[in-house]
Amino acid sequence: MANFDWEIRAKERRLENKQLKKRIKELTFSRDEWKVKAMKRKEDFDELNQKLLVVKKNMQQIIGL
Repeated sequence: MANFDWEIRAKERRLENKQLKKRIKELTFSRDEWKVKAMKRKEDFDELNQKLLVVKKNMQQIIGL
């Protein structure tokens, strides 16, 4: 019986490693998706901020007239 204990433990470790590798892939994919979303939102924010500055500048010119 003791001879098979190492085999059982090895099988369990192999299954656990397989599950952990799968989880790593899932987390990596999820992280990359969120990173892309965050970068897109930052780009959108920067673009809108530039547009706001242009509008403020135009308003100041109009008010100054």
